[in-house]
Amino acid sequence: MRSIILISCLTFLLSACATTQPVKYIEKPVYIKCEIPEVPKANLKTIPENATYPEKLQIILNNYLKLEKENEMLREAIKVCQ
Repeated sequence: MRSIILISCLTFLLSACATTQPVKYIEKPVYIKCEIPEVPKANLKTIPENATYPEKLQIILNNYLKLEKENEMLREAIKVCQ
């Protein structure tokens, strides 16, 4: 009796596995709220080792201003997409 139940359970499991269909993937388009504008990276100048103190300060100030400008453009890009 026990073997008949075991055989019937195995037959049921094998038939269930044979009739299952493979997973189907559904592709849906993803809508983007807005096109992200291109923001160029700041062209930073390196500080030479042999530069004088005022030259180093000027380079640091110029780099800071370039980074501020890039930061402002990135903020505007974020506002466009909100």
